[in-house]
Amino acid sequence: MTQDDSLRAQIIKAVSQGLNQVPQVLAGWEGGSASWDALDAFSDIDLNFLVEDDASLDLLYAGAEKALAAVSPITGSHVAPPGRYYKLRDGGEFLLVDLCFFRVGAPDHSLDVERHGQAVPLFDKGNWLTTSTLDAPALAAKRDKRYQELRNWFPLSQGFVRKAILRDQQTEALSAYWGYTIKPLTELLRIRHCPVRWDFGLRYLERDLPSAAGEQLRDLVFVRDLDDLQVKLRKAEAWGLALLQDLHEHDQRPSVPPGAAVAE
Repeated sequence: MTQDDSLRAQIIKAVSQGLNQVPQVLAGWEGGSASWDALDAFSDIDLNFLVEDDASLDLLYAGAEKALAAVSPITGSHVAPPGRYYKLRDGGEFLLVDLCFFRVGAPDHSLDVERHGQAVPLFDKGNWLTTSTLDAPALAAKRDKRYQELRNWFPLSQGFVRKAILRDQQTEALSAYWGYTIKPLTELLRIRHCPVRWDFGLRYLERDLPSAAGEQLRDLVFVRDLDDLQVKLRKAEAWGLALLQDLHEHDQRPSVPPGAAVAE
């Protein structure tokens, strides 16, 4: 066990034991890289806890912070719903603690294996950590709504990028390319190749996309200058339109030409 592994174990043990003593905390588990059996030297510590609906989150965070500080002083924190990040003095540059509390009555506890991997149990006071069933119809409805939006918006919105290029607005052009081209293109690739995590953005792409598609997307992401951006915009736009058509044919959706208005 390396020094980093030892610190990681100390952090998990301290927070887990501290919260286990709180009656309103029902279960705890580790997620993130641990849930995918993909821990490395750069992994955060993703700690999740299921709590009663009337539990005070402020008090729970205060208790967890006390446990963290007993291992190493906290040098920074950031609220990022549904949780908070903590940086510890002894954790180095990369080791952050991502701490989340889920109320038992909440609709999603991020425990479905398909989207979040296999939770690593820390404690369970009542069989709360049984694998949850993915709400496939609800997920499909959200995914299809986004697909329909992109059929209309993706072809129309590429003009924002092209306009900024023609105006020689280099920073705005790159920003527009990321927002109007790369982001929705990534969503379409995920809908095509990994629909269960269609909304995960650029995370886990190496795991979720075929290697050829991942390499092709990577080549479009890295841009040298405006001339290179023009070339890659054309390629990315053509790929996005092809994906829209492929998804339409693959899923046998109602005939709606790309770029046409979609009735809500």
